[in-house]
Amino acid sequence: MLKKYLAFTFLLISFTASAQTIGNYKSGFKKDGNAISFLTTNGEMKLDFCTPEMFRIRSSWNGKYEANENLMVIKYSWPNVTAKVEEKKDQFIISTAKLLIKIYKTPFKIDVFDLEGKLLSAENNGSITKSASKVGVTKKLQSDEHFFGFGERMDFMDRRFKKVTLNVGRGKGLPHAIGAYNILEANYCPVPFFMSTKGYGIFFHNSFATEWDMGASNKDQYSFKAADGELDYYFIYGPTFPEILNSYTSITGKSPMLPQFALGLHAGTYSGGTWGHEDKTSDQYVVELARKYRALGIPVDLLWLDSTWRLFGEKGGKGATSFEWRETFKNPKGMFDSIYAMNYKMVGLHLRPRFDNAKKLNLLDQAQAKGFTYPENGKPGEFVNFFDEKATQWWWDNGVM
Repeated sequence: MLKKYLAFTFLLISFTASAQTIGNYKSGFKKDGNAISFLTTNGEMKLDFCTPEMFRIRSSWNGKYEANENLMVIKYSWPNVTAKVEEKKDQFIISTAKLLIKIYKTPFKIDVFDLEGKLLSAENNGSITKSASKVGVTKKLQSDEHFFGFGERMDFMDRRFKKVTLNVGRGKGLPHAIGAYNILEANYCPVPFFMSTKGYGIFFHNSFATEWDMGASNKDQYSFKAADGELDYYFIYGPTFPEILNSYTSITGKSPMLPQFALGLHAGTYSGGTWGHEDKTSDQYVVELARKYRALGIPVDLLWLDSTWRLFGEKGGKGATSFEWRETFKNPKGMFDSIYAMNYKMVGLHLRPRFDNAKKLNLLDQAQAKGFTYPENGKPGEFVNFFDEKATQWWWDNGVM
């Protein structure tokens, strides 16, 4: 019986120790410009206001914070924001021209309201946690709340009651280089940002793989956590989606406006030969398809050639790009000229940022020799290192046709 008790006690202690909360407010409330910091029993919390409707939340378990970076966030300096702080027995109340924020002392947690007292976001007790290298937070899920965002998705629009893993890849257990899709997990462009129908958005400023449980495990709460790094996120009040997006892009950067034709009808083709039938592809098929769209009055603006236009290389096969035309395309330039003469706005080719060698071109060898690929598993790698400006320029010079 004693052994069982000791074993149970060990498991309980291990579980408790595995996820440490930020604790209770301790002392040391401090306001410095737009930043307000709070010492807790297990660390420190900091709120840094960007605007009256947007603030950054950071946690530290050792009193240190990571240096600002410029890959995810382009703006850290903001004009002075008037934020009034009132300390009460069990909480702090912070008010701006747009928001009312309650900081509870025991345990430390953050609730956000609009100026009319409407609840926007609330945390559960002990919701700010660190477990080994993982950091995360849990918030209450309101009964009529829905979530949209997270970057490129191939499954659902509304993420309420769904789980999302944000990490580049084709799905669990499948290599990022090749492999079939797991449509529920595949993600080529993960963005740790969502907008809530309650009038706010959250941008998780963390480049590690993140997990989001938007009520799938517990219908009354949602959570997000990162595999490593810092618990660092922005709370963005709208209340409308355009207002949320405008504030979000003021942090991360605003995209250039697309030309009008980019919003037109896109059509794709395997050029007459899909997977396993690449020998049936031809440039004439593409031209005739373009003519048929025009003859039928289908207002296509952009025509895309999928993977089978290119020779599959010696290393990556279908999962890479050799940038060498398949022999069945006798006159690619003539094909483009004919299509553009029919007033198509653009013809695009399916590419991958993974180089390969083919019969005439050896772009993979060239890229590796120049150090322009991203090293993986102790090898030079085959993917373009887009974090290197010289590699990116070389891609534009050699990998875009």
